[in-house]
Amino acid sequence: MDRSSIGNSSSVRHPCQGGTILGRRFIRKSAAIGLLFALVGCAGQNAGQEPTSEAQQAGNGIDRRLVDTRVTNGDLLLRQGDAGLEFASSNAAANGTGGVRALGEPVKAYPNPAIAPYQGGYAENVVSAAAMYFGTPYEYGSDRADPSTFDCSDFTRWAFLSALGMDLPKDSRSQARYVEAFSGRSYRDIGQARRGDLLFFVGYRGSNPESYPEAEKTIDRISHTGIYLGNGKMIHTASVRTGGVRIDDVFGNHLQWRFVLGGSVLE
Repeated sequence: MDRSSIGNSSSVRHPCQGGTILGRRFIRKSAAIGLLFALVGCAGQNAGQEPTSEAQQAGNGIDRRLVDTRVTNGDLLLRQGDAGLEFASSNAAANGTGGVRALGEPVKAYPNPAIAPYQGGYAENVVSAAAMYFGTPYEYGSDRADPSTFDCSDFTRWAFLSALGMDLPKDSRSQARYVEAFSGRSYRDIGQARRGDLLFFVGYRGSNPESYPEAEKTIDRISHTGIYLGNGKMIHTASVRTGGVRIDDVFGNHLQWRFVLGGSVLE
């Protein structure tokens, strides 16, 4: 299917238009270093001391996640470039801790206020950016810093990043959890999908609807994502064999039966 299916073709513009820069860095090293020192409590001053116990922290009225620097199995750690580290300074104190956030605490991303929405809203910015990548080759585990190839979640992330400066999580399950946590409009019925929404799916098991029992359609089993265009179509990338970024129908086929979750990251 060709890119004419994207719709509103007259409004499709390059995501760099208006001063947006692909690959722009949104986190400065100084901010990351400042956050690190805040999280570890200036470790240099506490050298040789044992981490404060949970009981002591509770007694002092301190959130233990902010002062206990021990890393245990299952902890979520932030890296520069993760959506969990990238939060607007205007919302830095939203959790009541003066802007210090616990390791792994999810943070909502917002469109860059310097970027004006296209006619029809920010969803049109995203669809236009996605259209620019039509035909880009597929590569499993593609380099998240290089938009010359994509896997499915790298493609959806770059569409939002290049269009609006929104740095979403880097894999499909994390993106689904982000939608579940922050979307003002998420759903389990694909019939509720709207233009610009993220859609999430379990892995392909064939063309038989019975191969996709409802009980197994959980976030932990998600392995694919794409962007809904409207009119029953989605832009996504699935494999080398299917030709990279392309447009497919989502109703009456395996995509409908594989569907787990959808929602907007703009609402």
